[in-house]
Amino acid sequence: MEWDGKIEQPKLVCAATARALAPGETFFSALRLTHGLFARSDFSAEAWPAQDPAAFLSWWRQSVPQPDRKRRALKLDAVSLGRIFADLKDAKDRPSQCFCYVVALCLARMRKLHVLSVLKESSGTFLLLEDRPRGVVHRLRDPGMNAAEEDQVRMNLMDVIALDGPSEAVKPA
Repeated sequence: MEWDGKIEQPKLVCAATARALAPGETFFSALRLTHGLFARSDFSAEAWPAQDPAAFLSWWRQSVPQPDRKRRALKLDAVSLGRIFADLKDAKDRPSQCFCYVVALCLARMRKLHVLSVLKESSGTFLLLEDRPRGVVHRLRDPGMNAAEEDQVRMNLMDVIALDGPSEAVKPA
């Protein structure tokens, strides 16, 4: 399944309350698959606790951009991310598992890994990712990160892509 062009941009309006989200405000975006199409919903931080995360394929926390702030084009190095994924895909510690999951999503976005399916099992949610050139299928557990883990992964990812220099984050072991 190719992801490009299939996920809507944020609407910046809470799907639960219809309230416009303000610049700098934290909100949650959630993705579900309905009739073969991705449907994205954005929720204010106040409305998010009332949502059932199990109803979504994926969800993430982000902030409404400031109107005067220009977005920087980020360049991710697929080779480096591929090495990180290879090193972390069998990790047992939670910080490495969280970081590996995000790296895998980046590689899928870059079309270096192909998302075959999302499996919801009693033990958790898993992505089946295919590395076509190597003929390997990876089964990767969605770690269901909390806000602190998301922040840590974000800082670590910024270190990897060297956006504005290194952060204060500690790299996963």
